[in-house]
Amino acid sequence: MLEMAMLIALGKISESLFTRLGFPRVVGYVFVGLVLSFVFNLHVSSVTEAFATLGIITMLFYAGLESSFREFYRGLKDAGLIASGGVIGALLAGLLTMVILRYDFITALAIGVIYSATSVSLTVGTLEELGKLGGRESQAIIGAAVVDDVIGLALISTLYGMAKGHLPIIYVIGIALLAFGVWLSVSYVFQLASRPLFKIAFKSGIKEPLLTLTFALLLFFSYVATYIRLSAILLAYALGLGLASFRYFARRLTHEVTPIVSLFAPLFFIYAGMAIGPEEFAGFNVLQGISTIIIIVVLGIVSKVLGCYVVSRALGFSHIDSLIIGVGMTPRAEVMLVSALICYELGLITPTIYVGVILIIPVTAVLVPPLLKLMYSRKPS
Repeated sequence: MLEMAMLIALGKISESLFTRLGFPRVVGYVFVGLVLSFVFNLHVSSVTEAFATLGIITMLFYAGLESSFREFYRGLKDAGLIASGGVIGALLAGLLTMVILRYDFITALAIGVIYSATSVSLTVGTLEELGKLGGRESQAIIGAAVVDDVIGLALISTLYGMAKGHLPIIYVIGIALLAFGVWLSVSYVFQLASRPLFKIAFKSGIKEPLLTLTFALLLFFSYVATYIRLSAILLAYALGLGLASFRYFARRLTHEVTPIVSLFAPLFFIYAGMAIGPEEFAGFNVLQGISTIIIIVVLGIVSKVLGCYVVSRALGFSHIDSLIIGVGMTPRAEVMLVSALICYELGLITPTIYVGVILIIPVTAVLVPPLLKLMYSRKPS
């Protein structure tokens, strides 16, 4: 209890400080974890880890509620192709580390999967500030981000299944299809079933039927996902997306789960920062380590810009709009950090790679807003 009280308090203090400095709040949480690990050599208990897992599952469910199943399908054409371009660029960049850094295939694939995740909340905030949210390029970014999340979650589930099951490479496509198929089924079924299901719950006399029934389903599907060797967050997001179609339920659930997300999601990101400590860097070669971190950060940024730019140009966007889309898709935050932690705990990436991946978050947070403003200033009226 004392440990969780301390971590929640420190998380909220860092959130206030880092958001005032213009960084995403997740940067503050990770910073707290890194300081506690490297300076004080602290490690979280299994109880705190369990609440951290609950926090990230609930946060992905919340993200699903904020999306829309119909919008996902509506954006499958242009946005889906742009997102796919970004993911392909990310995977190719990951495989490039086999040549540059001499990593094995599974490590390179893990890096590519980690790179694939996008978080456009920073981009959306910048576009809103510039008054550009209604433009075709901004709508493409938002739509691609939804598709991108789904692909990213399916990829991390694929990697998780490979690592847990020691599966040959020929089964990768099968696991990816399984992950996407399960995600799609859960989303679609709950789009259809949520209304009659909750009507029955409301008539049952249960206290807080919407929250209790949904939370039970959320935990159940998270278990099902891990049981079939997929990531728990995959079906958490799918459940939220399925329920998001009914805005009355979605609004109520969003209001009710927000306190849970606010309390426990920071624990996950602090835990992610505490996952590495001084012992992992015993015998660390400073010159080689720093160069590796720089390469990881640069490839993570360039891969998204190029992948999304090439596809945007092919779809008929102008040069400047394609650059805006590419840069707008580079910020990383929660989903990338989840993917990185899963890969690190599975032993697929080294502590140096993990640090490099974490650094992509503040670097993109600093670079993306001024770059977008610069490109819009040069865009023809």
